[in-house]
Amino acid sequence: MEIKLIEKKANPLFDREEFKFEIESNSVPGLAEVKNLVVEKFSFNSDLIRMQKIKGKFGRRTFEVSLDVYGSKEEFDRVVRKTKQEKEKEKKEAEERLKAEIEAKKATEEAKVSEEKTEATTEEVQEESVEEKKE
Repeated sequence: MEIKLIEKKANPLFDREEFKFEIESNSVPGLAEVKNLVVEKFSFNSDLIRMQKIKGKFGRRTFEVSLDVYGSKEEFDRVVRKTKQEKEKEKKEAEERLKAEIEAKKATEEAKVSEEKTEATTEEVQEESVEEKKE
């Protein structure tokens, strides 16, 4: 896969640079594949890249890629809206983290209870042995 920079435009309002690349490939490249290629070739931060589109023409092996590279994570989060799938994924991850925390708390509480029971039984055994020695 070959990549050429066609256009670079600064957009200070959104603190980003807008790029257009031309990629030559035998098949249509995926968004993740193009993002990784651009990160490797131009050493951008992959968290600050937003892919706009990959446009191909029928019968050609060249594809035009449009993407934006933001100056900071705060600006990226402010400008780029999350898709429904991303929101659902984050919600699901948060629920899983909460469940894991609850299970961890339960496990520590159960460990404390079982430890207290073993301490109580050892104390009873020690008291019984002390009573037996007295007799």
